[in-house]
Amino acid sequence: MTDNTDEEYALRLSYLEQTDPNSLAVARLYLEMASNHTREEREAALKLFDAADEIFSFHLPTARDAAVAGLALSLNNRAALEIEAGEWDWAVDAACQAVELRQDRLRNCVGRRDDSERLDLGYSLAALVLALQGAGKLDLARDAASDAVEVLGTFAGMRNQDAFILLTKLIFIYADLCSRTDQLPNAGVLLPLAKAFYGARGKP
Repeated sequence: MTDNTDEEYALRLSYLEQTDPNSLAVARLYLEMASNHTREEREAALKLFDAADEIFSFHLPTARDAAVAGLALSLNNRAALEIEAGEWDWAVDAACQAVELRQDRLRNCVGRRDDSERLDLGYSLAALVLALQGAGKLDLARDAASDAVEVLGTFAGMRNQDAFILLTKLIFIYADLCSRTDQLPNAGVLLPLAKAFYGARGKP
């Protein structure tokens, strides 16, 4: 982070900590600060992630939805940092935890649209795929990629650019992992996507 950014964060953090040092707002700021660190600043970032996670966990009994959402994002971003640093075991651990939390959030979406939760889970599964791939666990990476494609398949043919880009990347990664592990792609996962994409052709 730049000196100006550090000063801005310090001012915001000082104000929030004076109000309530254990608030979700403080946790979110710790998370934002950690996520802006590079792999060269890994140790500092991890301390901030730990501080954010501690506060999010503190709020689980009283503000569960917000706390779980924050904790899942923190773990997801921690996994991204560890992937960038080549710390594969730590990356796998963080990504697995993020996936579990976001699976729970998706399951709890009853009676309303779940696009946001589904896309979030897709991002965490993508992080898990990259972490497992980096750790040399190609069979597990392939299975995680298949899960990710299936989760994001709901977006096939829809006009959601973020989901479309992520889904397209994961399809290619899944196909590559199938080739590298001498396995055929799961037709049950890919055929519905092909039908959805084909059905969306020509629609305004």
